[in-house]
Amino acid sequence: MRNDELLSPWNESDRIAALRSYQVLDTPQEPEFDALVQLAARLCRAPVALISLIDERRQWFKAEVGLGVRETPLNRSICLSAMLRPGLTIVPDLTEDPRFAANPLVTGDPHLRFYAGAVLRTPDGLPLGALCVLDHVPGGLTGDQAFTLTTLAQQVMSQLELRRAIAERDDVLEGNRRVEQRQSLLVRELHHRVKNTLATVQAIVGATGRSTGSFDEFYRSFSDRIASLARTHGLLTEDYWQTAPLREIALNELKPFAESRQPRYMLLGPPVELAADLAVPVGMALHELTTNAVRYGALSVPEGYVELRWGVGEVKGVRKLHFDWTEYGGPPVAEPQRQGFGSTLLQRVLPMQCNAEVEVRYDQAGLRFRMDAPLIERRLVPVY
Repeated sequence: MRNDELLSPWNESDRIAALRSYQVLDTPQEPEFDALVQLAARLCRAPVALISLIDERRQWFKAEVGLGVRETPLNRSICLSAMLRPGLTIVPDLTEDPRFAANPLVTGDPHLRFYAGAVLRTPDGLPLGALCVLDHVPGGLTGDQAFTLTTLAQQVMSQLELRRAIAERDDVLEGNRRVEQRQSLLVRELHHRVKNTLATVQAIVGATGRSTGSFDEFYRSFSDRIASLARTHGLLTEDYWQTAPLREIALNELKPFAESRQPRYMLLGPPVELAADLAVPVGMALHELTTNAVRYGALSVPEGYVELRWGVGEVKGVRKLHFDWTEYGGPPVAEPQRQGFGSTLLQRVLPMQCNAEVEVRYDQAGLRFRMDAPLIERRLVPVY
């Protein structure tokens, strides 16, 4: 055998990738492969037959008869050398071949002497291992036996190709099923969101109409509230109507104050994603707090500012959002004489809709709003 016959036209990373594409390593025994090694052993009159697959660190046997193990280290592999040669490799006496004379499977139990292996090669010409027969005494193969072993090796590859095709088909079917499930869940979630949004808009219309004294005031307040609702829904839509970052919801309301030379707000808290059923009312609450601060509170004067602080903790096994809005540097604050839409939202709607505990304090130094609300953990639509 000339050295140039051993030069491979492939690289090892491609070979390993091809081997793994069959998803066969470490799989259970399968009758189709067991039958092929049994047939090889019987027709070649050998006590041992193996379907050997070579990965980076071992040879693993998809099927075996007469050896009693499912894998060995590479330093015990005879098939590794056979895999590197074209066609059929026959070693009449392993003890007389310098490549294998010191192999532990030759020098020790099970004292192998004869080897014949047909390479298992992909349609692209990448070797994966070998179908081999072994004996405890020196020997050889007749022409018919050599032809049979080579033909059975081709059958092994046909089974591997069929196995891969079935796995790829199943992956496609599973992918299609997941896409259909996702679309169905998205439609359900969209229906849920639209229904809730229409109810919210209806409530905003009624509450705004009752709390304003003129059409111009009604139009301005109603438009601002719908715009805030749309911004929150915009964040939810970017994440398939599932969650929105609390920080982004707050920035949507406070963005007009971002260009001020003097900081007008501070956002202090870890990244928190709010599910839609919590994000929408929280967004509306932040809009009302910001609007109130602009008209009457800390954001109505140049030196005033707002601090938003939040965190997540666990109470009796339930993860809860802890949220604080605190105003500083504004004019003196007093509790309003009548309850408008904003007060109703903060003190009545949030507890009913979000199961939240809320506290509104009209401290003279500035308004403070506190809320503890359970987080909705389960996403309706899974992440893919």
